[in-house]
Amino acid sequence: MNEQLLPLAVLDTVEDGRLEGITRFQKLVFLAQREREGAAPYDFRADNYGPFSPDLYDDIDRLDAAGLIDYDESETDFGNTAQVYTLTETGERALENTDSDEFPVAEDELRELGDEFADVDLWDLLEYVYTEYPRMARNSELSLV
Repeated sequence: MNEQLLPLAVLDTVEDGRLEGITRFQKLVFLAQREREGAAPYDFRADNYGPFSPDLYDDIDRLDAAGLIDYDESETDFGNTAQVYTLTETGERALENTDSDEFPVAEDELRELGDEFADVDLWDLLEYVYTEYPRMARNSELSLV
């Protein structure tokens, strides 16, 4: 199993292989591990915005450096920084050329995850995660539940 395939595969499940925000990215990978059958390559801890994995954060940076994903930042209308992660053609080819038994979570399970959560408002996603996994919300700076 190649753990870096999980963030690539999660990106592949979202519309146009494009995902906004590291918080959303972390939560989708967390849910892929917790709510879908398969291995759990990342250890998550309760952090400022719920479940967080430093190893996943590092892997996302490595995937960007390897050209498998693109990472861009832009300023929102409110003056915040918006991160956008996009699966590159190289990343798509890497997924296509990988045996399905190397994936930590089955592809159909990831598609269900993407269909269910990828386009949900971030606050609704966080509320779901905090409600279903309250121990992961114990250090949160947000009061959602």
